[in-house]
Amino acid sequence: MNYYQEKIETNSLIPAKIYFGYGSDDTSHYPLHWHSNLEFDLVIEGKINGVINGKPVEVCSGDFFFVNSGELHETRSDDINSLNTVTILLSYDLLREYCSDIDSYYFDFTGKEKAKQKVKRLIIECAYLFEQKEEFYELEISIVLRKICSVLLKECKKEKQEKGYDRYEQKSMINIKKAIGFMEKNFSTGFSLSDIASEIGMSPTYFSKFFKKNTGETFYSYLNKIRLYHAYRELLNSDRSVTEIAYSNGFANVKSFIETFKSVYNTTPSRYKRSIGN
Repeated sequence: MNYYQEKIETNSLIPAKIYFGYGSDDTSHYPLHWHSNLEFDLVIEGKINGVINGKPVEVCSGDFFFVNSGELHETRSDDINSLNTVTILLSYDLLREYCSDIDSYYFDFTGKEKAKQKVKRLIIECAYLFEQKEEFYELEISIVLRKICSVLLKECKKEKQEKGYDRYEQKSMINIKKAIGFMEKNFSTGFSLSDIASEIGMSPTYFSKFFKKNTGETFYSYLNKIRLYHAYRELLNSDRSVTEIAYSNGFANVKSFIETFKSVYNTTPSRYKRSIGN
């Protein structure tokens, strides 16, 4: 499959990936992607501005950003220095163990404040157990994760047909995922708009309008987001020069990389690297 599907590796004893996100690490901004796991991002401090299937979502401290399996989504924070989150990527297969026809459903917390409060408490409990790592913590976490599954299945489950997606919308989402997969695979190369349009089976002009309509941004803007994401990770975790990082991640020149970086982080890559002590 050519879509940009993030591969989630989980501990064999814990049916989820759990991690803590801070503003200075590479989890503060994640371009459009999808995965089969259900995602919970509990905001401890700061604010997340996200997008789910083209719809903007704002999540403040004390609430969580929730993504159903397979949904195309993006997360970012305008003030990365104040961001503090707990993320749980819950195994979709775990839900399938208790609901064999899980593919016919999705989960919705709208109007489900009691269910939301239960899940928030369980996320915090998971985070504590994961951080302390006391004896048999994997067993205790797996129990808590199953409690989350119970809340989802008993209180938040809805049939997918209720969403009312028509065939055109479903096909559009497939093509957007395919386009994003192509960009993620080839972001470091100099491919053109014509190249990706041909891959999707559209004319360049039609693809450009199609991508903007379904994502809210231009093809080139999104491509630079992918390039910036990977360049930012490299900036944090390597000793390579700014010039080397720019070219290795597909930017046409160093100036383009610096301008893109400044538009998100309000400083240059070199100054940012010095500010975090790298």
